[in-house]
Amino acid sequence: MYLHKIKLSLCAALLVATLGGCKDSDQPDPSRRVTKAPAKEMTSFDRWLKENYTDAYNASYIYTLDDIEADRSRNLAPAKLENSMKLAKIIQHAWYGAYDEATGRVDFMRKTSPRQLFIVGSASWNGDGTITQGTAEGGLKVTLYQANWLNVNDPQSLNTTFFKVMHHEFSHILHQNKIWPTTEYDAISEGYAPTSWFNRRSLSDYAPLGFITAYASSQPREDIAEMTACYITFPQSQWDAVMNAAGDEGRAKLNKKMEIIKKYMKGTWGIDMDQLRAIAQRRLEEVSRLPLIESSWQELLGSSLHSLPQAARSLAGYEAARDAVVEELMRHPKFLELHTGEHADHAKCQVITQYFH
Repeated sequence: MYLHKIKLSLCAALLVATLGGCKDSDQPDPSRRVTKAPAKEMTSFDRWLKENYTDAYNASYIYTLDDIEADRSRNLAPAKLENSMKLAKIIQHAWYGAYDEATGRVDFMRKTSPRQLFIVGSASWNGDGTITQGTAEGGLKVTLYQANWLNVNDPQSLNTTFFKVMHHEFSHILHQNKIWPTTEYDAISEGYAPTSWFNRRSLSDYAPLGFITAYASSQPREDIAEMTACYITFPQSQWDAVMNAAGDEGRAKLNKKMEIIKKYMKGTWGIDMDQLRAIAQRRLEEVSRLPLIESSWQELLGSSLHSLPQAARSLAGYEAARDAVVEELMRHPKFLELHTGEHADHAKCQVITQYFH
């Protein structure tokens, strides 16, 4: 009984002490939060992105190669700052602007577009020798590679490298929100090859089967995304070349697929595919005449590490720029992982070379 009383007294004392330590006036101390990230000072480019991406479309444009965003299984190089700036302007005009004009409103892209665009400078090579040009993650994030290959004076290059990928991935997002007529569409073509589609290297290998590209023959969901993206981005000559190579049977399949896509896009999203195609291609032709670098961004290019490769006009300048990039990369956790392993030197050279491409 005596021990029981002692236990009860101790419990009561602990309860009083605990309750006494909690006061209504207590406020959390932000300085003691271990997860608090250091505040990042916004540059003039960051402020432009906030106004034209975050505020306008509820989307973020990520142009630094942060480990938390990047695929750590690949040897990737960051995008040059100047290319990131230009690409941000181009995407705003030729992708967001195209859908805004086609729908007659901004809220369509604000509601349906991916929440993040992640820009990588290098290509993302696969083990089978192919390149992953872009990825979409659950409708929330689209990753674009090869920003260091940016050529603003070549609309077709922009389409091939960036916009075909973006329209393709955006199609997946739309289909995840509202499913396309899968039963009808999936029955049109046979011969899907999920693991060997890349062996279909020429038009004659895939067009007669009713596929617009070799990748379209991998599976139905990629087929409809490829059809949508290619219809928007292919110049008429390229589209006609596929149709001619398809023959009567393949052409009939391609036309049937396009009929389903047009009906789906118009009936579900209110988008006329012919109108969207004309708008997207016109806006891309306008890119070379756009002011792609704001005057307030010039000082960032003058002092940024990312501008060094472009600024190097002599061998000595190039070597100095290379050394600066290597020095920066040597402090990066992802790069430090390459110090070990049989092919460490080769892997490091790949990263540096891709950055300077």
